[in-house]
Amino acid sequence: MPSVEEVKLHVAASIQQAEAASLGIRGVLERLDESLARLHLTTVGSVHPSAAQALVRLEAARSQLLEAETLMRGAIDAADQYRAII
Repeated sequence: MPSVEEVKLHVAASIQQAEAASLGIRGVLERLDESLARLHLTTVGSVHPSAAQALVRLEAARSQLLEAETLMRGAIDAADQYRAII
């Protein structure tokens, strides 16, 4: 059975990995925002359903990534609290 210090080390490593993944999501969100802005500018005035569908799907992807980032932040905070109390 691992010692408390070993558990804390593994939890800390997990937190670091999750934080790195969260930073990756933040980078993806920034690129997605740029893509959305460009597509909005390019398709302004267009009534083609494919253009509208592309915008809707990019917005949905952005929303889900924001949700994932929020969930990850909550998981990181909870893991950090767990590490502090053990």
